[in-house]
Amino acid sequence: MKLDDLLGLIFFLLFILAPVVKGLLKREAPLETELLPPPPPPPPEEKPRAKPKAPRPRPVAIATPSRETPKEAAEPKIRRRKKRRGLRVKPDGILEGIVWHEILSEPRGKQPWKPKR
Repeated sequence: MKLDDLLGLIFFLLFILAPVVKGLLKREAPLETELLPPPPPPPPEEKPRAKPKAPRPRPVAIATPSRETPKEAAEPKIRRRKKRRGLRVKPDGILEGIVWHEILSEPRGKQPWKPKR
C-alpha cells in the first residue's frame, strides 16, 4: 500500500464516512409537536354573504391612425437574441476553469520530466 493510498483512505474515513456514521447513530428526541394531537379546527363562523361587486371598467386608450402601411402594422418586428456560444464569463468563472484544468490534467507524477536549463 503506497503512501497516497493510505492518505486517501484516512481522508475517506475521517471526512466522509465518520460524519455519516455519526449522523446515523445520533438519536434525537422527537419534537413535542409530534407527540401532541393536532388541535381541533375552530367552528366555522357564519358571515352574511355580500353580493359580488361588478368589475369596474378600465379606461381604454384610443389608438391614433399611423402612417405605416397595413402590412407593416400587422407584422411587429421581433428582435431575437443571438445564442452565445463558447466561454461564459462569471465572477467565479476563472477560478472554476483553473480547478477543472487541475482536475482533468495528467497527474504530476505521470508527466514527463523536463530538466531545467
